[in-house]
Amino acid sequence: MVVGISRVDIFFPENHSLKDKRQVLRKVIEKTRAKFNISMIEVDQSNLWQRARIGFTVSGVRQDHVNKVIENVHEYMESLYLGEIIDTSSEIIVIGDEI
Repeated sequence: MVVGISRVDIFFPENHSLKDKRQVLRKVIEKTRAKFNISMIEVDQSNLWQRARIGFTVSGVRQDHVNKVIENVHEYMESLYLGEIIDTSSEIIVIGDEI
């Protein structure tokens, strides 16, 4: 089994309050979860109204597949044009034997 963990930092230049941030962040998370069927949550910076840090996980049987899904998630989040991805960090964990 292969597990991919990724962290995405997003900048929301149009937000002027925490309420604005929550609305936009909810859209990003809901749309991305629905498209990729992944686990996703805001993990940090919850009190900053123009920045968010989202963490998500992907699991699979092959490492190249998990890497591709992580890339696709990053590209999809950027393509929503709701915020600008300013940083990403990913880690792959292989548990047992990879097929």
